[in-house]
Amino acid sequence: MFAVAGTWTMDADLRERQAEALPGLVAGVRQNEGFVRGFWAEDVDDPAVSVTFIVFETLEQARAFREAVLANAPAQAETGVDRAGLRVVKVTADA
Repeated sequence: MFAVAGTWTMDADLRERQAEALPGLVAGVRQNEGFVRGFWAEDVDDPAVSVTFIVFETLEQARAFREAVLANAPAQAETGVDRAGLRVVKVTADA
């Protein structure tokens, strides 16, 4: 398995808009080919930071998803979400 791990800076003034958009975002991510599981999380120590971890069956699927996320930067910016990091990782263990 492979995952796309993201770190995001969230504009606190747009939190309500971000919360409203999240269910649709999650539903859209689930539709991606090879989707296994996804996690969206808020940093407990720094509420301005959010972390995502989206798992796919193959490396190609994860890479395609990352490219789609990169291409979606304008929509992310509209909701006050700024990408701080986005990488494809190989899942070496799970529990």
